[in-house]
Amino acid sequence: MNRLSQVNHVSDLKNSAPLTCVGGDAVALSPTVIPPLGYEQVLRNMFRSAPLGVYQTDLAGQPLTADLRGCADFGETCAAHSVGYLNPQERKAMAVSFQGAMESGRQWSHQFQYRFADGAVSRLHAVAAPLRDGSGTHIGYQVCTIDITAEHHAHQELALSDDRHRVALDAAELGIWDFDVVANDCYFSPCCYQMLGYSGGQMQVRLEDWTNIIHPQYLDNARRVLESCISGEIEKFELEFRLKTNEGKWHWFRCTGKAADREAGGRATRLAGTLLDINQAKLMEHLLQMEHGLLNLITATSPVGIMFIESDGNTTFVNPRAERILGLTKQQMAHRETPVIDAIFSVECDCSTGFEVSLGQILGQGRCLLQSCFVFTRHDGGRAVLSISTAPFLDPASTVSGTVVTLEDVTEQKTREQVLADNDRLLRETQRIAQLGSYVLDIAKDHWVCSSKLEEILGIDAAYPKTMQGHFDIVHEEFRDQFIDSYRAAISNNRPFEHEYKIRRHNDGEERWVTECCEMTWDAACKQARMIGTIKDITERKAAEEAIRNLNDELDRRVIERTSQLVAAKKEIESFSYSVSHDLRAPLRHINSYSSILVEEYGDSLPDEARYYLERICTASNRMGKQIDDLLALTRVGRAIMKRSTFNISQVAADVVEMLSEESDNAPEFVVQPGISAYGDSALVRLVLQNLLGNSVKYSSRTSLPRIEFGQANVAGRHAFFVRDNGVGFDMAYVAKLFQPFQRLHGSEFEGTGIGLATVRRIIERHGGSIWAEGKENEGATFYFTLSHPRKSDLGSR
Repeated sequence: MNRLSQVNHVSDLKNSAPLTCVGGDAVALSPTVIPPLGYEQVLRNMFRSAPLGVYQTDLAGQPLTADLRGCADFGETCAAHSVGYLNPQERKAMAVSFQGAMESGRQWSHQFQYRFADGAVSRLHAVAAPLRDGSGTHIGYQVCTIDITAEHHAHQELALSDDRHRVALDAAELGIWDFDVVANDCYFSPCCYQMLGYSGGQMQVRLEDWTNIIHPQYLDNARRVLESCISGEIEKFELEFRLKTNEGKWHWFRCTGKAADREAGGRATRLAGTLLDINQAKLMEHLLQMEHGLLNLITATSPVGIMFIESDGNTTFVNPRAERILGLTKQQMAHRETPVIDAIFSVECDCSTGFEVSLGQILGQGRCLLQSCFVFTRHDGGRAVLSISTAPFLDPASTVSGTVVTLEDVTEQKTREQVLADNDRLLRETQRIAQLGSYVLDIAKDHWVCSSKLEEILGIDAAYPKTMQGHFDIVHEEFRDQFIDSYRAAISNNRPFEHEYKIRRHNDGEERWVTECCEMTWDAACKQARMIGTIKDITERKAAEEAIRNLNDELDRRVIERTSQLVAAKKEIESFSYSVSHDLRAPLRHINSYSSILVEEYGDSLPDEARYYLERICTASNRMGKQIDDLLALTRVGRAIMKRSTFNISQVAADVVEMLSEESDNAPEFVVQPGISAYGDSALVRLVLQNLLGNSVKYSSRTSLPRIEFGQANVAGRHAFFVRDNGVGFDMAYVAKLFQPFQRLHGSEFEGTGIGLATVRRIIERHGGSIWAEGKENEGATFYFTLSHPRKSDLGSR
């Protein structure tokens, strides 16, 4: 045993069977030492084919005579052995272990690493047992060695593979299960228990114990899939379900499995698979779904249009608001010949080219926008004003993959802004033209703001103290005390204030007249009171009023003078009318009477020429009397008091026609339009119709088929009455003379004094209407006239 540290290794050169000797140097065994046995050939074949070394040593470790007597090949082999060495690190421990086993009489077994002389390293397994003689005396050791290098390497590879598999499963937090279908036993790796919060042995290995913790919602499906895999309908499966943990919580797991063994009929006898805790992933998936749903909800209900434009200009995302703003769906945008962004133009032209710039050009330049104004023309021709902002979209590699575009339809807002701007400009222009300024006084803060026109009227600048006292200081001293009392009383009593007063302009001291109107207002919460007012420069008006006052005084004086003159003229006219009706008519009656007496009593004795002259004198005196009557009628028309009312003018015309028909030998055809109403003095209007219809009868008397019409027509947008005939007519070149007194367009062939149409015009003008005529020689004439409409007061009185 003292030489156990020198263990040599002997190799069989013929069959490479390792033989290990315990003792000192390697010693060849003499063939005569081993007695010949009947199974010699069997042993020889065994030693040649097996990697096994067997030998005996004495107590000192020296080889003893082998029991394999007659084995010459074995001795030759031992002579050819080469010597190797143990690993120095293992030698001492092996010696101690060997000595302890031998002293206790136990068999010694040990594995160790052995290095050959040629440098090769093998793994050996040596077994040694005490060797005793027939009397039981311990005489040595029986040693057997076997080369387990290949098995050791395979065991190391398997251990390494198991370790890698374990590390991979631990890293993936993946559990393994193996189900024996026949025995109804299922193996679960420790990770499966850890994922569910159970300790080893806390759960049984039967499959039912695990199916009992599956959520009822998924249990039937899990059983159905498991049975399908066992029966052979499916080869493998993957399920997601919820399991109850040891804490009573439901966690999500993903279970995969497949058939590991199947019997001849195809039914699986063994299933194997994995179990993975996906609860966190499910929570993240749920959160992502919620986030995605929330994002969809936000984009779908957003009041702002949202678009995603790729780098090539294609539109890949459009929310409903953007579709409504542009009047296009996403499909319509995709089928456009040019991208929609090329049809959206900035309101500002390119300074260098003077042309419009499209949104596509701006995005192509990589520019970012913030609420920039653009215009877009929809399919229906409507023009939309858009406020657009853009931001680049970065992919995971921080590369710009597109642009997010937000757009708002600000057409109405821009319209309102334009209206406000126009109103503001119009207000400024109005205040400038009207010499009117405005202000708002915050009573609590004792501060007022005003328009630029008011600053100009008051002669103040931005530095002037715009307080209530500052307002009072501008008022002229003559009006200040009264103004302050009235202004403060209006604030205290919450009533409107209106006052005319003088001011003394702050910058030049000029005195000006102004009128101020203001009233109290409150904010929406009825907490803050403000005085809103206007101040108008009325200096020019005051000057005009003074001039008008002086002019009125002068006019009053002149009216008094003219009135006295008119009164005197009226008296003279009345005196003239009296003279005409009395002083002139008496001589005419005498002339006419004496002429008639001469003709009647001395007609036979008078020469024909004298009789002719007397008849001419009678005719002239009758005509002069008729003219005097017409003149008196004309003067009476001007002085008569009018009694207006609504009457049936068709009936009045019919009465006049009846009268004219009785007086005429050749009565014309009269046509009177029925049912026409008029407003005026019916007696004066009857006189108008008598003159007009009488003229028509007179001037159409020489026509073979005279026709006279009365009615109402729409002439130049107004309703007018007319009298039309087919008589001799007149030349329109002399139409202006028709309504002048004593002016006649025809000679003595037609009777008349030239006063009738002048009387008609006077009556029409007193009614507030107008009269005009149209005619053509030998083709008739038409006289149109209008009357005033009844006033509301007249209708109310009736």
